[in-house]
Amino acid sequence: MKTVNQENVTRNYLQFCYTCEDAHLCTTEETCQACWAEQGLCAAPEENAEETRELLQLYYA
Repeated sequence: MKTVNQENVTRNYLQFCYTCEDAHLCTTEETCQACWAEQGLCAAPEENAEETRELLQLYYA
């Protein structure tokens, strides 16, 4: 399982919370993550993402 680091939280906050009218209600990292999960904004990567990543690496290598 991938751990969440501060860089991801900051990026997600800027991307998902900047325009949210309820952003002031999320006072901790955990509440932000729960909100994102509730809204489906931080969904798991697609099942073919790893295969696509490998193909792109072969193409650009």
